[in-house]
Amino acid sequence: MKEKEMKDMESKTAKLATAIRKETTMDKRIRVLLVEHNELIRYGLLHMLKLEGDIEVVGDCSNAEEALSKAAKLSPDIVLMDNQTPLMNGIEATRHLKRNSLNHHGAVIMLADSAHCRSEAINAGAASYLLKDVSCSELLATIREVYQSRRSSDADQYLIEEIVDLVIPPSANGAQLLGFVSRLEDRLNDKLKVASVVRMIGDWDWGVVITLTLRFPLLDNLAERLENMPEVDRVEEESLRAGANASFPRRFQVIPRSNTASVKRIRITLKETGVAEQEAVAA
Repeated sequence: MKEKEMKDMESKTAKLATAIRKETTMDKRIRVLLVEHNELIRYGLLHMLKLEGDIEVVGDCSNAEEALSKAAKLSPDIVLMDNQTPLMNGIEATRHLKRNSLNHHGAVIMLADSAHCRSEAINAGAASYLLKDVSCSELLATIREVYQSRRSSDADQYLIEEIVDLVIPPSANGAQLLGFVSRLEDRLNDKLKVASVVRMIGDWDWGVVITLTLRFPLLDNLAERLENMPEVDRVEEESLRAGANASFPRRFQVIPRSNTASVKRIRITLKETGVAEQEAVAA
């Protein structure tokens, strides 16, 4: 391959890696339950939240008892909890929510008129405590930060990360391979982000190794998922040997990877470009 063509491929691969990183930051909409006894404040917050594309208000209520009932039915990600709800205050409601009603990654953000109950609210299980004179931008930022923090910590509790290498023989052309990599994460991920491309090294003439981080349980059915991709002709698991990738030139190294050793290596043979395109259209 000519030097100019090689540089063009390196540039395209770098752009692809950037696109992959951007795509993996996208997640589902944040489900919010709004609890506020003051009708004017409640509708103001409701209107503000509905303007945000990544936030969905699944319900609103004026008292804690109604909040407990709705949280059990709606499984919100975030409960915006008024501290001064009638009959049962927000701190006691938070204790009930954390014990009974919230889903496994749900969180409470307390909204209060003063800071004197901050410690009590945090001890009750609130993830954050904000005064009601907080700016819109700070409230939205807190909702997103608490949501992402809970999702990440929840995933880390039951998903074990492992390293897998996908070996692509040199028969695949550059455009076909780039297309395959660009669709790889979407095809492997489902509701949780359990697969990420962390490195691609090699040479179009020598073959390419794509390194993935995978989290259980995807690791167990990885070969089956790869076989179901329309671009893939054959999937073969290879034995792991020390230094098996040493012959690959260090070109196309897109994203740094950790020093963790691979637990599995899979050779993937891609279909000829025309065949893959015809089958994709037919599907």
